[in-house]
Amino acid sequence: MHHRAASLLAPAALVGLAGLFACSSAKTSAVDGTDGGDPGPPNEAGVADRYVPPAEIDAGPDPLVGCTKDPGAPAVTVDPNSATDPAGGAAAFTLAKALDGFPASGGKLTAGIRTENGGIKCALDDAAAPLSVANFIGLARGTRPFKDDKGKWKTGHFYDGLIWHRVIPGFVIQGGDPDGLGSGGPGYDLVKENQIAEPLGTLAMAASAQVSGSQFYVVVGTGPKAEYNVFGTCDTDTAIAIANVPRDRDDAPTTPVHMLKVEIARCP
Repeated sequence: MHHRAASLLAPAALVGLAGLFACSSAKTSAVDGTDGGDPGPPNEAGVADRYVPPAEIDAGPDPLVGCTKDPGAPAVTVDPNSATDPAGGAAAFTLAKALDGFPASGGKLTAGIRTENGGIKCALDDAAAPLSVANFIGLARGTRPFKDDKGKWKTGHFYDGLIWHRVIPGFVIQGGDPDGLGSGGPGYDLVKENQIAEPLGTLAMAASAQVSGSQFYVVVGTGPKAEYNVFGTCDTDTAIAIANVPRDRDDAPTTPVHMLKVEIARCP
C-alpha cells in the first residue's frame, strides 16, 4: 500500500514549517514526523482513475492558442536497465537538451496544462531557474529519461494523464506524481535553485529532504515560505477552480482531476 508524503499544511499552519512536501526518489514518507505514517484513508481511487491513457484523453480547450507549438521531440534512446541516470543527473540536463527538435523562434517559453476544468497557461522562467525549467520541459516533451513503475528508464510525455493529487483552497494545487498518492517521482531528484517569495500564480517544484524531480504546484492564494524551486508563473482561474473541488481528508479531489495534456510552446 502506498503511503502519502507529509501532508500539505493549510496557510494558517505555516508557522516555521515547510508547507509543500514530496518524497525523494527513495520513496520514503513521513506524516506528522512519523516515518511510514498514514493519517487516514488515502484516496483509494484505482489506477485507472489516477491516470488517463493517452487514447482516452479529450484534452479540451487549448490554452496555447497563438503560440509557436512544439512539433514533437525526436526519439531518445535510453538503456532501460541503466544503473545510473541516463541524463547524467539533474545538473547535467540542460535546456538545450530539453528543447531538442523545438523550432528556433522568439517568444516566452510557456507550458499549457489542459484539465477537465479548463486550461492553465504558465510562463516558464528559464533565466532564473534553468535546471527546473529544463527538467519540466524534458519530462513534458519526452526528452528527459525517467523511471517507470517497474524501475526501468524510459522517455515519454511524463505528465499526460496524471492527477492533481493535492488541492487546498487559498493555498496550492499539486501534481506530477505518477503514483497519484504524493509519494512518487521520476527516479531522481533536482537540485535547489531560485527559492524566492511565492505570490498568487507561482509555479514551483515540491520538496521534502530533496527537491522532487517531477512533483510541482501552482499557488492559488497565500503561498508557502521561500523554500521551493520557483520556475514560473501561471494564470489562476482554472487552478483556483480545481482547488475548490470536493476533496477527501488527504486533500485529494474526490473525483480525480487530471493533467490531461501538458504542452510546451513559445508565446508572444
